[in-house]
Amino acid sequence: MKKSFRTFFEKATGHDAPYNYQQRLACGEHQGVPCVSRLIDVPTGLGKTAAVVMAWLWNRVILDCEDWPRRLVYCLPMRTLVEQTRGKVQDWIVNLCQAADELELSQNARSELTWLREHSPVVLMGGEERNQSKSEWDIYPEKPAVLIGTQDMLLSRALNRGYGMSRFRWPMHFALLNNDCLWILDETQLMGSGVETSAQLTAFRSRFSTVGRCATWWMSATLDFNCLKTVDYSFEAADGNKNVLRLAAEEREHRSVTGRFKAPKKIAQVPDLLLKNSDSKKDVDAYSEKLASWIWKKHLKKHCLNTLTLVILNRVNRAQKVFHQIEKAKANDSSAESPDLALIHSRFRSQDRKKYERKLENSKASPTNLICVATQAVEAGMDLDADLLVTELAPWSSLVQRFGRCNRHGLRKDSRIFWINLRDDKAAAPYSLQELDASRCDLAKLEGKDANPNTLDSIKIEEQTAIRPVIRWKDVLDLFDTTPDLAGNDLDVSRYIRDGQDNDVNVFWREFEEGEAVNQPKPTREEFCSVAISQLQKFLKKAKESKAYAWDVLDGKWKEAEAVIPGGVYMLSAGDGGYSTQLGWTGDSKDKVTCCPPSDLLADAPESTDENSTSFLGVPAVTLEQHTNNVARETSRLVQALSLVQWESVFSQVAQWHDVGKAHPDFQAMLREGIDEATAPKELLLAKSGTNKKSRCKRKYFRHELLSALAWLHKNSDKSNGESINLIAYLIASHHGKVRLSIRSLPKEKPPAEFKDRRIARGVVEGERMPAIRLGCIDLPESTIDLSLMEMGTQSWLSRMLALRDDLGPFRLAFLESVFRAADMTASQSEKREANQNDKS
Repeated sequence: MKKSFRTFFEKATGHDAPYNYQQRLACGEHQGVPCVSRLIDVPTGLGKTAAVVMAWLWNRVILDCEDWPRRLVYCLPMRTLVEQTRGKVQDWIVNLCQAADELELSQNARSELTWLREHSPVVLMGGEERNQSKSEWDIYPEKPAVLIGTQDMLLSRALNRGYGMSRFRWPMHFALLNNDCLWILDETQLMGSGVETSAQLTAFRSRFSTVGRCATWWMSATLDFNCLKTVDYSFEAADGNKNVLRLAAEEREHRSVTGRFKAPKKIAQVPDLLLKNSDSKKDVDAYSEKLASWIWKKHLKKHCLNTLTLVILNRVNRAQKVFHQIEKAKANDSSAESPDLALIHSRFRSQDRKKYERKLENSKASPTNLICVATQAVEAGMDLDADLLVTELAPWSSLVQRFGRCNRHGLRKDSRIFWINLRDDKAAAPYSLQELDASRCDLAKLEGKDANPNTLDSIKIEEQTAIRPVIRWKDVLDLFDTTPDLAGNDLDVSRYIRDGQDNDVNVFWREFEEGEAVNQPKPTREEFCSVAISQLQKFLKKAKESKAYAWDVLDGKWKEAEAVIPGGVYMLSAGDGGYSTQLGWTGDSKDKVTCCPPSDLLADAPESTDENSTSFLGVPAVTLEQHTNNVARETSRLVQALSLVQWESVFSQVAQWHDVGKAHPDFQAMLREGIDEATAPKELLLAKSGTNKKSRCKRKYFRHELLSALAWLHKNSDKSNGESINLIAYLIASHHGKVRLSIRSLPKEKPPAEFKDRRIARGVVEGERMPAIRLGCIDLPESTIDLSLMEMGTQSWLSRMLALRDDLGPFRLAFLESVFRAADMTASQSEKREANQNDKS
């Protein structure tokens, strides 16, 4: 690599030379800079996204700095920001691939960029990703990756309770988001308790140790510094002000910066407009009608063919009503200059939201005549340049961000900002009246001035310190166990992810008759609509015959949900309504829903406890010996690629033993169903079926990996090296994410009639005989299954695994677990590809 960072930046972004702060972030004062946690305090509109992504690409991919993390985790507060960020990052990676020769990149850098172009950025927003190259990012821990998602999706995964995904894959995402990764938290002023949680996780990664370097960058023009001083972490004490990145005085005098800092945008209050009671439909309707009329007249007074009017309201229902009233005004306007309309909020399905977002994108490319009504969804991150901004009163940090969407580049001479007063407690929600009172006082200081960054910097305000729940290290240890309690419930992490009133669920709609709900396939991301828990509960209560269905992992079917929990995924009947393609979620049963056509739905149902889908790949039967050798080869490759040589002998044993439990007669009978004996003689033990039937084992809930772990412990019961033995047992048992810290009978699980009154766990029965197994270096005589590890005591399975977790730390243990699972999955994929190639030849 002979070119400079400046050339690299220009080729990637298509922009002129980077700002000096962008250069310092990537290169320091001289070439080379360590990756450490830092605060990036830079005004809006000055390229913070490009700054952090370019810094990571430059150091990790181009310069191949091994002390820079493999994964870039870009965390945003809202869905509307995710797709925009994804588009930018994707374009930058493609640009760099095309400029590889001109930049004289090394062969390794070219290879890494090609991988990123094909497999990143990965969007994590719940639901099934159709693109397999991106949906299975977690089976490539040795590769670079850019992950972009909302705080709900990313922080829940980092806490081992991933929203909107298979619970059996939680540990893999937990591992890869807490090891060898750089977290970027963008627009932190909108993240509530998520900021404190990110600070705590930064502290815990240091306390428990990780595999690879980890760091966190907090980014905002209005971050309350106190949020980064938590019970276990203090940014100032830990890292010092040298790791706070701000614009230097000379940078503020740069021509392009000065225009933004001193942009003219006079501010005034909207006269004679007050919402008295947001709970009163009559008041909201009157308010919306009056506001829409005022906005329509103001917009038409401008030069309409070159005007973007942006209206930001604090509640989705108010935005919908104002938008609807403006639609009425447009319908009655026959003039050629009638504006186009857009509605932006977080309660849309992606395809419906995108049609409005495209209008905003087009407004940046050419002069536009557009009125956009929005919520906080456009408050940050969206590159909007409005000529006229109308906003409801909000907390000061939010207002600063909103002001940044008006005359963003400082090129207009007569841009205006109008704010709407809110004085009622109910009208103030989701904010407190105290926050709004403080902002009202601050707005008084702007009278007769421009609301630009230069003026706003001179207004010193005292942020109110919010009292929020803070996750502790003992909580993280408890969350390592992904087994539900006896009632089927999980530890709730929602209070650590968002403030209480912001908890959301994902809903999707399907066409089905009564009784047909149980067999619906898993939802795709495009079907999801984010809804506040309170709104869904209100909808179900109001329409008493409406039902929400949740996936039951034990029974393997969609069942009526007993309760609605944060981060949950719920299926609704299209006939029950509640959604409008023009307005998004309305909760009105009169709004009938148009579903995805059946041809666009996925074929498979979500994963269940006793599912064995990876053993049914639709390929010629694979023997247990063949699969074991393939997994051993993949494991060895990953160990070398990730420099895990200290655990090389452990992984070697895990690979050899991980599937010996498949020798159980019931499991072999399941794999052989429909297979010609001439194709696969009975004396051969199979690991993969030659069919694609995806049957279930006759033994309900049977988990072969538990039997494999028990066989390993039985074989090594007299060995003294308990730590390695227990680690190997854990990695064997956990390689499908269904048997981990605890072994116990599942609800309604009973032993077969011939083993009545015996202990049973995950389909494995105590006292049952296992056949002799000869597999590579393994020579096991016929044996009796022992489930005494289920008992309490120092030698119980639980005690051994808790000791292992505490010794290695939850992050490192989960990473080792994830690495072996990745090896097993990539081996299975290779087997399928090889079989398909043989078929073609």
